Amino acid sequence: MKTITKTLIIMSILSIGLLWLPGPAQAAIPERLVIGGNYTLEEGETLDDDLLVIGGLVTLQAGSTLNGEILMVGGSLEVSGQVNGDIIAAGGMVRLTETAVVSGDITSAGSNLDRDPQAVIEGDIITEQEGPFIVSPSGVRMPQVSMAVDPFFNFITFFLRLILWALLAMLLALFLPNQIDRVAHTAISQPLITGGLGLLTVVVVPLIAVIIALTILLIPVSLIGLLILVLAWVFGLIALGTELGQRFAGIFKSKWHPALAAGLGTFFLMLVVNGIEALIPCLGLAPKIIAGVIGLGAVLLTRFGMQPYHPSTPAAPVLPENPSAE
Repeated sequence: MKTITKTLIIMSILSIGLLWLPGPAQAAIPERLVIGGNYTLEEGETLDDDLLVIGGLVTLQAGSTLNGEILMVGGSLEVSGQVNGDIIAAGGMVRLTETAVVSGDITSAGSNLDRDPQAVIEGDIITEQEGPFIVSPSGVRMPQVSMAVDPFFNFITFFLRLILWALLAMLLALFLPNQIDRVAHTAISQPLITGGLGLLTVVVVPLIAVIIALTILLIPVSLIGLLILVLAWVFGLIALGTELGQRFAGIFKSKWHPALAAGLGTFFLMLVVNGIEALIPCLGLAPKIIAGVIGLGAVLLTRFGMQPYHPSTPAAPVLPENPSAE
């Protein structure tokens, strides 16, 4: 029991980090480093440090001061205050309003610079390429192509999410291999029952949680219920991924360690469902939802894999005795 409790605690922490890993449009670290989020240096504020922007949106309001350099890789930078340093931008957009003051140089490599005529730049404006065309060594004029950094950041975030899924699957396979097998077996053998139960749970439980939260005093109960729902969803997906990994092992006619099968199978499962979402927009979240509700239903039917699920079968009809046999 202690092992299960410890595993559930670890699972809770990793699951929350997994599901809430910042994406390209979510908030980032508020100072010095901005990764795919929004940061505003408000009027009257001073930042005595360099600012690194990776795919984020940064605004320096009028009356703000930044004593340092700004390095931007993708994203957008709007300067209305004073920058006591250089601005280096690779990709993205740099906008200087009429109140902007930059005491250093502005270096632009594949980025767009929108400068108001009244903006003050005490240094030089250095651009790696001039005009919409560049001249190659062969003398052929080619259109200038600026490197977009945001897709690269999206790929890194996507890959990190897959790695986290795989690590969490390997952890659970080490501590709860039998429970994962029971959930996977139930999901594969009873997809309609588990899918229906999972879909009903996803619809009903949040509604009940909202109603309970309205009482204020029962907000902790509501949050606990939602946390259990999230854990069950994650556990079900990992069980399906583990089953997929074991079938991969069967294809290669080899026997993999349960943790290896869980990690590789879950990695591939999440790669497929998220890849379909990205590459085939018309399908959207359908594959992820289908896999999720089936796994969730299997988790509920097996009580998190603690007991096997035996579908009830109708009793065989009792035939009347044949009087002539007497």
